Amino acid sequence: MLKRLLSMQAALILVLFSLQLPAADWVYTVVEGDNLWNFSKKYLDSVARFDQLRKLNNIKKPKRLKPGSWLRVPMKWIRSSGVPVYVQSVKGKIELIRADGAIVSNLVSGTLVQLGDSLITGPKSSVALRFADGTMLTLHSDAEMRFDHLSAHGETGMVDSRLHLGKGRLETQVTPSVGPGSRFEIRTPAAITAVRGTAYRAAVNQGGAASNIEVLEGDVSVRGGKQETLVAAGFGTRVIKGQAPTPPKKLLPLPSLKPIPEPIQSLDWQLSWEPLKDASSYRVELSNHQQLEVLQWEGIIAEPHIVLPDLPDQKYWVRVRGIGTDGLEGQSVVQEIIFNRHPQPPVLLNPHNGEVLHSSKAELQWETSAEAESYRLEIATDKRFKDIALLVEDLKLSNYSVTELTRSGTYYWRVIALDADKNLGPASEERSWLYRPVPNKLELSTKLKGDTFIGSWARVGDQQRYRVQLAHDVDFKDLEIDKVIAEPEISSELIYSQLRYLRVCVVDSDGYQGPWSDVKPIDPMLGKSILILPISFILSLLFF
Repeated sequence: MLKRLLSMQAALILVLFSLQLPAADWVYTVVEGDNLWNFSKKYLDSVARFDQLRKLNNIKKPKRLKPGSWLRVPMKWIRSSGVPVYVQSVKGKIELIRADGAIVSNLVSGTLVQLGDSLITGPKSSVALRFADGTMLTLHSDAEMRFDHLSAHGETGMVDSRLHLGKGRLETQVTPSVGPGSRFEIRTPAAITAVRGTAYRAAVNQGGAASNIEVLEGDVSVRGGKQETLVAAGFGTRVIKGQAPTPPKKLLPLPSLKPIPEPIQSLDWQLSWEPLKDASSYRVELSNHQQLEVLQWEGIIAEPHIVLPDLPDQKYWVRVRGIGTDGLEGQSVVQEIIFNRHPQPPVLLNPHNGEVLHSSKAELQWETSAEAESYRLEIATDKRFKDIALLVEDLKLSNYSVTELTRSGTYYWRVIALDADKNLGPASEERSWLYRPVPNKLELSTKLKGDTFIGSWARVGDQQRYRVQLAHDVDFKDLEIDKVIAEPEISSELIYSQLRYLRVCVVDSDGYQGPWSDVKPIDPMLGKSILILPISFILSLLFF
C-alpha cells in the first residue's frame, strides 16, 4: 500500500511540474506605491495593457493599489528580451563560436555569450558561466554546449534558459524559480532535464548514445523515450537514447578523507580516503575557487589514493567522489588544502643525525637547492624549534660553521630555502648533534697497600668510563694492562724487580677518548712512586 501511495505521490508531483508552463499566469504581490500605470510600463510589453489588466483583476481604483494584494498577469503580456550569459572564469583553452559562425579563440573572463552561440572546451579546460538570474554552470573539459534560448521577462526576475549539451559533462546550481516564466532546461542527445531551482550534474556518454543525470539538491525532471521521471536529491539516473530513464538509483556516499597536513609541503604527498563499496573508480578535482567554478586539475583513478600534482603554492579546494560501475558519480567531499612546496628544501648532509661533536665548532653542510636564491638556518634546543638558539638569514652558500654555541647539550637544526622573491619554502628535515666538550685531563694518584699498588682519580660522571694502561715501557708499547673500567680506581700486585708505568683517560659514552693523564712510574726499587718497600723484600736482598 505504501509503495502504491509513493508512486501516486511521484505521479502527482510530475503532473504539477508539467502544469507549470510559461503560458501560466504570473502572480505579482503589490507593494507600496504601485499603480496599474507604472506597473504596466515596467513589466508589460505595452502600456496599452493597462486597461486589460484592470478588467482581468477587477480593479476599481487603478491609481491606488492595496499593498499586499495580488495581480494576475498572463505571461504573454509580459515584456521579454534576450539576455546574455556572463563568462565568470576560465581555465585552459575555451573556444566560443558565435551564432553567425565567427570564432573567438581563447575565451576570457567577462565575455558575453549570446543566444545561438556555442562553447567548446579543450583538454584540461573548464569555464564557469553566470546566467541572468544568478544560476551558475561549469562546463568541464572536452565538452560542447549550445545556447538555444536565453531570455528574461522584463524586470520580473524570471529567466528562460535552454541549453544543448552535445558532448562532455557539466555541473550547475540553478537559482530557484520566481514565477511560471522561470525555466532552466538542458537537452542531451538522449535526455531532457528541466528544473526550477536545484543543483545537479549532467554528462553525455558513449558518443551521445547515453546520458547520466546526478541530482545533488532539489528535484530534476528527466525525460527520455517519451517518458518522464522525477529524480530527487541524492539519486541519479541513466538514459539510453530512445529509452525511458532508468529507475532513480541512490548515489554513492561521500568518501572519508584521511588527515591532511596543513600546509602540504612534500611533492610526493599522497591524498588518501577510505575505499567506497561499489565504487569502480574515483574522480579527484582541484580548484583555487572555493565553489570549484573551474578546475586547475582533475583525474580519474582506480585506487583510493593519489599523489596530487605539482601546482603553484597557494590555497586550493580538493573534491573527491566515487564512480559506480554504471558510471553514475556519487556525493562529493570537498576539503580546503594549502600547498607550500616551493622552493623545495635542501637535503642535509653533515653532521650525521645524532652525531656527537667534541668541538664547539660545528661544520653544517647541505645540498644546493636548484630553486633556492638563499637559505635560512635555524638551530634550536628543542625538536619543535620553539627555543631558537641561533638564526642565520640570507645564506648564499650551502654550508655554515657554527662557533656561537659553546654550551654542551643537544642542538637541532634545519634549513629553509628562499626564492628570488624571498618567499619561504618548507623546512628541511630536522637533524641534531650533541656537543660534548673534550673531557678534562685526569689527575692520577697512586699509593701502596701491602704488596699492592692502587691508582685512583676523581670520578667524572655516571656515563663516562676510564681507559687504563699499565706498561713495561714509557712509550706504552709493551702493555701489561689495557682495559676500560667503570670505577675510578685500579690495583695490581707489585713486581719488585721491574719498573712499570701507569696512565688513565676518560672514555665518553660514544667511545670518544679524552687526553691521557700524566704518566706515573711504578718503581719499587727507587720508591719514587710507591716506595715504602715491604720488610720481606729488604730481608731478601740482605741474605741473597
